[in-house]
Amino acid sequence: MRPVSFVRRSSVPRSGHPVARRLAPTLALLLLVSAGSAQAQIRGRPPTGGPPPRGPSQGWWFSGGAAGLVLGAINDGASSARWEFGNDPLWQLRGTLEKALDPATTLGVSLGYGVVDVNVTRLAVPGQVAPDPRAVCIAGCEAQLETWQLMGQFRSGGGPGFHTFFEAQGGVNGFRNLRTRDSTAAAIGPGTLQMGVAGSMGFGFGYTLSPGMVIALVQDFGIGWHARDNLPDGTGRTYRTRATRASLRFKF
Repeated sequence: MRPVSFVRRSSVPRSGHPVARRLAPTLALLLLVSAGSAQAQIRGRPPTGGPPPRGPSQGWWFSGGAAGLVLGAINDGASSARWEFGNDPLWQLRGTLEKALDPATTLGVSLGYGVVDVNVTRLAVPGQVAPDPRAVCIAGCEAQLETWQLMGQFRSGGGPGFHTFFEAQGGVNGFRNLRTRDSTAAAIGPGTLQMGVAGSMGFGFGYTLSPGMVIALVQDFGIGWHARDNLPDGTGRTYRTRATRASLRFKF
């Protein structure tokens, strides 16, 4: 009987095809690059090669609208008259330019202008010589007056959909070109611009129509100090203000 021989096979596998051996390093490198890119995206790293996205705290807001203004009586020394505006709203056009400090805060300026009706009565000044009877509006009259407003404005609040916000303003109120409300439109007093410090605080409601467009309604209350020129001693120069403002705001 012939002896049986056993052939011991090597435990090391044979090498693969030559093409596979050449491609193996390239495939390993591609896997490492893909893993690094995926890890960077998971960690939230910004993509390179372009400018960073514009954040919500950047940009400017512009608004335009109207205000229904209620003014208290004002003693004016330049025209030697007391201006009484009544309780009806006085319409004023208004615009703002605001810089966004963060998603809920803006800082800017506001400008208002209007021509309003006013009832003028003579302001009694002790020791004053009686006016010329031919002068305009001696016994009182109906008149018109230009109103100006320039304010610094702080605004806080907002958000998507329906929201609330707070506003604070400080600056100056101005009045000029007081004239009779008749066909002659005669000037009462010098007609120069009378300015005084003023401020207000308000609370508002808004609705976001789109990310860059908001409609807003504000109710504010304030106080003003009229110019003291030629005012008799002891005559008050403060007056109260109340305004209801509606505006449409745009971001750019």
